[in-house]
Order: sequence, then structure tokens, then C-alpha cells
Amino acid sequence: MDKFRVEVISKTPNPQQTIYAAMHQDYTDEFVYNERNSWPSESEAGEIIVKRLLAGQRGHYGPLEHPQIVFNCGYFPHGVMQQARTHRVGVSFDVQCLSYDTEITLVNCEGETNEKLKKSIGELYNIWTKNEKQDMGKMPLRVLDEGTGIFKIGNIKDVICSGIQPVYRVSLEDGKTLDCTVNHRLFTSEGWLTMGDAVGLITKHDGTVLKITNPCYLMCNGLAVAENPIEQNSHHKQIQAHPVKVKTVEYLGLQMTYDLEVEGNWHNFVANGVVVHNSFRYTGNQFIEVAEGKKDIEDVFYLRPVGYYADRQGKKYYYSPEKRTADLQWCLEAVKQYKADFESGMSEEHIRGKMPFDYRQHFVVSFNLRSLLHFLDLRNKKDAQLEIQKLCELMWPHFQKWSPAIAAWYEKTRLGKARLAP
Repeated sequence: MDKFRVEVISKTPNPQQTIYAAMHQDYTDEFVYNERNSWPSESEAGEIIVKRLLAGQRGHYGPLEHPQIVFNCGYFPHGVMQQARTHRVGVSFDVQCLSYDTEITLVNCEGETNEKLKKSIGELYNIWTKNEKQDMGKMPLRVLDEGTGIFKIGNIKDVICSGIQPVYRVSLEDGKTLDCTVNHRLFTSEGWLTMGDAVGLITKHDGTVLKITNPCYLMCNGLAVAENPIEQNSHHKQIQAHPVKVKTVEYLGLQMTYDLEVEGNWHNFVANGVVVHNSFRYTGNQFIEVAEGKKDIEDVFYLRPVGYYADRQGKKYYYSPEKRTADLQWCLEAVKQYKADFESGMSEEHIRGKMPFDYRQHFVVSFNLRSLLHFLDLRNKKDAQLEIQKLCELMWPHFQKWSPAIAAWYEKTRLGKARLAP
């Protein structure tokens, strides 16, 4: 469990003042926004919420649903995400992806592009699903050598439909725009960052952008550089990535989204002129890398540490070092078989159904404050699965920092008691 990680992507600023304003509006004829200069401070608002709304455990709890927090959760076993997804009210999940009309930079054999080669990621998905994978897999696209900053040629390995997701438009100072989810990784002047982290995105509970707090430069397509003297007789012009500053970010709403998986050494591609990371497939590619010795098996599969545990009837048992080693070997044999099946032409979906269940997975999840309390009630208790308890433990300090008065009340009255929050 030492690899588990939870970080905050974005959160409603001054959540306790937000709740106070909603509470106050419920019981006044005045327009509370006009009184904002006389609102209590964030800490004072927290005290009022506890005293007037939470302490008596009665009242209208709707105001708790306005503030929102978005977590990026990493390296958890697949089963944790499956359990978490059962909490559908006030909870939303996301994976990295792009909108239908995002233009992918396809190239010819010399790495050059033109109007005839332009296709959107949605069009590529439609082609991919019409049994034209073999031809399309040979279709070159522009990828970035992250070491030299020079664009090279890569190939499409897969095109994925990621479903309907919240989408944001990132606008650059040179006029480029990119429509993507908050956690799609972009290549910035500081390296790979999710869009939300790169710009310091702060949003309202409905996704609307309040502000961006970080100056951010995205690495983009298009500056020709002097040819390598060794290649002076070549017609190929080298193209180098260059940074362009982000100007604005706006929320577009829910849209159908897609992503690519790219073959080769460089797992990126150019979307609307911006260098973006290819899909994280925490399945096939990860398994193959383990089979080939390129990735540590413990980074891909989760097994509990050696120690004493209890079954559902409370009976104790010991998970020994010998048993854990045997289980790791079983996982290793499974990835070797996965690689063999994949190379023989079997579909990823088919092979994945035969794999050990708890491969590690990253995900983004958002809660309004009320739904977060419900989640903690149900999953941060002694009879919950250990791994999802750990997820709650890692969320907890972020909650304390974000909404200290409410967190203190919750810790004193409800934490670990499995009582459903209001």
C-alpha cells in the first residue's frame, strides 16, 4: 500500500463561506451576494456551520453540496475503483481524453503534414472501429523525442472511446486551442503535467472555471530548425517543439471523448498543434512491459503485504512470504501468456478477462462535500476493505486542510463510526 497516492487537482476556494452563503440565502429575503463584504471569515463560517447546521443533526443539508473537490488517485488496485464507482450520487470519475473534433497531426514518410492528412480523433476512431485497424496502424503520426525536442514519426496502436466526460478548452496566446479533460497530461516547459495541475485550475462545483493560478507554457508543433550536417542532402526538415503560453481555460460541458495509444519509444502525439500524452492503458501495454522485463511487476499488480488478515467471518489467517512470492510468480506467468495471446492476434478485451483482477489503476474522482462525507462514512470503517480504507486515509488530510471546521466536527462525531452523514 506504500505506492498508493492521492493528490488534489482542484477544489472550491473558501468552501465554508460558500456553505454559509447558501445557508443564509435559505432564510433571508436579501440577495446574499450583495452582503459578501460582511460575510464571516472562512474560519468563522465553519464555526457557524457546525453550530447551526451540523451539531444538532437536523436541518436542510443542501448547502453542503455546493463546494467540490477533485482528487487524482494513483496506484490503487482495480477493485478499489470498482467499489468507489458504486457511489454514484455526487461522485464523478474521469480518465484522460480529448474531444471528437481534436485534430491529430498525421504525416507522410518524411514526417511532413498537409491538408489531406488532417483527421480528427473522432474520425480516426470511426475508421478504427470499421475493421480498418491494419491499414490505420501503418498511418504515421507526429511524435516528440522528449530528449531532443525534435519531432519524429510514430504509429497508432489503438484508438479508444473514453465515454462522456467533462471537457475544458485550453486557449493559447498564438490562437491554438485544445479541448481536453482536466487530467489529460500535456507536455509543458516544466515537463509532463495534467492540464489541471499545469494551469493551477480552480473550478466551481459545476465545473465552471473560477481562475487559473499558474503561468503555463505548452510545447507546440512547428518551428523548423537547421538540418543536421550529416543529413544535408536529405529533403527532410527537422521540426522542433516550442513553448506557447496558455491564455485562458473555459469549461465546455460534457462531451464524448477519445484517446490514442502510440507505439514506439515516445508515448505522445500532437493534438491541435499541442504535444499531449497518449492513453494510459493500465492493462495491455503494462502487462507486456512486465513480460519483457521493462517494468517492475509490483508497479502493475497489487498484492497485499505479508501479514495477518481476517476473512468475512472474522477468522484470522497469515499471508506468508512464500505465498506472496508464489502469487507474484502467478502474475508473471499471466503476463507472459497475455503477451503470447496478444501477439497471436487475440483481442485485448478477450485476454484481459483472463488476467489477475487487481492490476493497479489511476483515476480522477470528484465529490461535493456532502457526498465526500457519505463516502468516508461507508468506506473509512473497520469492516471496509483495507485498500479502500487507505484511500480514505489519504483523502482525509486534504479534507482537513480544505474544510477544517467541518473536518474537525466529523472527526469528533462520526469518523470510523459508519453512521451515514447528513
